[in-house]
Amino acid sequence: MDIVVDLIRKCKNGDHSAYGELLARYESGLYAICYSYTCDREQSLDIMQEVYIKIFRSIKNFDESYPLLPWLKKITINTCLNHLRDNRKYKHLPMDGLAESDLSYLDLIESPDHIEEVVLQKESRQIIMEALQVLPEIYRMALTLRYLEEMSYEEMARMLNLPMGTVKSHISRARRLLKQQLQNNHLLEV
Repeated sequence: MDIVVDLIRKCKNGDHSAYGELLARYESGLYAICYSYTCDREQSLDIMQEVYIKIFRSIKNFDESYPLLPWLKKITINTCLNHLRDNRKYKHLPMDGLAESDLSYLDLIESPDHIEEVVLQKESRQIIMEALQVLPEIYRMALTLRYLEEMSYEEMARMLNLPMGTVKSHISRARRLLKQQLQNNHLLEV
């Protein structure tokens, strides 16, 4: 029997240690999703707590014949979207550094042949994340879903409860705004 399915069944029977073990398997990925929406460690941790509660309350209804990860991602993304809607004051969120899952100095030490490449990737990611923060929330969300979560237009339309044409329009507009922001800051050559 698959270990994950076994853990799900134990969770359904009230085994709290199985619940902890199950969440530990997916914690870093779920945190990365939360962080991609907020770019703030404390807010991401708050959202994670909500996600854990929702998973705990609804795991009994999960159909074991389906893969678990998409279900967990959907709960996480919906919780992030609800958090952003409910907390409009976080329209322009502060950066508190890159997510813990990003490259660390240890990565630099472990790969001495590619130090410059690693540093450039890290700097580029930070520049893009900072440029994303000045975009209106709907456009930032559209880019996050499309490129960080790799959702299709159809999935995005369902998730955001918008027509597919509107989703495509948001993506197009978001790309233009991001490019403009990078150009204005002289981070992208024309």
